[in-house]
Amino acid sequence: MMMHRVGPTFVPIQKAVSMANKNGRKGSQFETDVMKWLRGKGVTAERLTKAGAKDEGDLVTVVAGETYILELKNRQTLSLPEFWREAQVEALNYAKARGLGEVPLSYVVVKRRNASIDQAWVIQDLTQWLKEKQ
Repeated sequence: MMMHRVGPTFVPIQKAVSMANKNGRKGSQFETDVMKWLRGKGVTAERLTKAGAKDEGDLVTVVAGETYILELKNRQTLSLPEFWREAQVEALNYAKARGLGEVPLSYVVVKRRNASIDQAWVIQDLTQWLKEKQ
């Protein structure tokens, strides 16, 4: 039987695959829940198709006429620099795929443990925050 290392232990390959699928389902459910929550608030929100290296984010939203790309994370361990880089690259991919002259602002939305969707964290850097306010 093939084994796969998960942390300090080894598990059969079949179990490792099902765990990965479970994590994928959790992430997918979070994306759906956030999309529905935004729509419930009157915001246009659509899930974006996964495209590997050309991924364009998880959700595209339009708020007050402005387009935003959201990268959603439902993970136990936070890696904010990694999440932020991913959001920036995916917003650029979104703009390139559509021939946009300006890259939409992007945000990382992180699920809080034992909290409702409306209590998810929204992360951006200070430069983007100021750009949005001007």
